[in-house]
Amino acid sequence: GKYITLTEQIKLFGREIKRDLTSKVRYSTELSDHLQKSIFIISAGSNDYINNFLQPRFYDSSKFYQPKPFAEHLIENFSQQLKTLYVLGARKIVVFEIGPIGCIPAISRTHEHTGECMEEANKMALYFNEKLSAMLKNLTSSLPGSTFVLGQSYSIIIDLYKNPSIYGLIDGRNPCCTTWQHGTSACIPFLRPCMNPSKHIFWDAFHLTEVVYSVVASRCFRNSSSCSPVSIQELVKI
Repeated sequence: GKYITLTEQIKLFGREIKRDLTSKVRYSTELSDHLQKSIFIISAGSNDYINNFLQPRFYDSSKFYQPKPFAEHLIENFSQQLKTLYVLGARKIVVFEIGPIGCIPAISRTHEHTGECMEEANKMALYFNEKLSAMLKNLTSSLPGSTFVLGQSYSIIIDLYKNPSIYGLIDGRNPCCTTWQHGTSACIPFLRPCMNPSKHIFWDAFHLTEVVYSVVASRCFRNSSSCSPVSIQELVKI
């Protein structure tokens, strides 16, 4: 299917505000209050690596950028996108880190490396996350009334990957579904997936299973060390 960029998604959201949400309230202040109380969840950035920077046969980005300048370029664009969302009325925004992309089958099984994960790709994710953290702190301090929260998902997911049995998982390496290209791509339609997806980390070669996202969401909801500077539970009260 077609990728919808974050910029396009924000434009569609702005259109939705004008076309639909404004007609559901009597006064513009009601809509403004509603948006300010809403919590916006964003997970972005991994595709810029998985389906771009780390695919030099198909994209030129790695020819023009070294990993760190590429991350800085992404963060600058991301910052502008979040500012646009703020202008549209968002005030409580949770942004999740990029996970350990070097461990997903789509990368670990298709790129040369030593060990179980492509650590070079994981280092790219960590540098992006470092810049993301600084950027969110800067936005919170510079945009009045805003609270930008960092969802620290990298450390949670890498722990799941390294210690699956602690979480009741039995397979931390293989996709649950049968995928194209020998376990390195998306699920093949109409084929039965594994019988116990709750015991797997990976759904296909790119995406995690529901149980993994549940662990991340649960910690972020309750724990300010997983979502900082405040948990989702605390963010609701702001």
